[in-house]
Amino acid sequence: MNIPRIQIQQGYSKIGLETTRGHYSIEQPRPELNMKQEPGRLEINTEKSKLEIDSRKAWSALGVSRIAEMNDRIAQSALRISYQNIGNIASDGDRMMQIQHKERAFGEIARDKVFREYPIEICGEPGFDNVDITYTPSKIHMNYVPGSVAFDVKTSKPVVDYYPGKVNPYLIQKNFISISVTGQSMNAVI
Repeated sequence: MNIPRIQIQQGYSKIGLETTRGHYSIEQPRPELNMKQEPGRLEINTEKSKLEIDSRKAWSALGVSRIAEMNDRIAQSALRISYQNIGNIASDGDRMMQIQHKERAFGEIARDKVFREYPIEICGEPGFDNVDITYTPSKIHMNYVPGSVAFDVKTSKPVVDYYPGKVNPYLIQKNFISISVTGQSMNAVI
């Protein structure tokens, strides 16, 4: 006997998804940097240095001196000569008193007085260091005031933009059930 068969076919639905990924956009504005600088100061104060050259002794040794100096020198020489003459008179008097030695004191004293020289110094004493040089160096006063640097930084927050993704679902295949009978047809009611 040939029994009819029932054939059932079933198909599942198929769904397709089209997606676009979400993404971020991040921008970071540059910070602003303001810098103020106060320069340092260096203050230098100096006093004038002094160079003193005293050449009076050299000019005096050459015989070219001031009149006041020459007068002083002549007065000192005259005073020295007068002291020397007083000493000579005393020593000559002592020689004349000593008659017992039988020397010709009076004649020798007279001859010595005729030929005796009394030098008067008009010029100064010559020497290799007659020029006096005095140097006073200058004093330097330094004052340093350091500078400063001030920073002013302005930062900005980052700008963040989010672009969400998209999901587009679509139907690739619809679901179905197909029932078919194969074999002889049957007209019976059961």
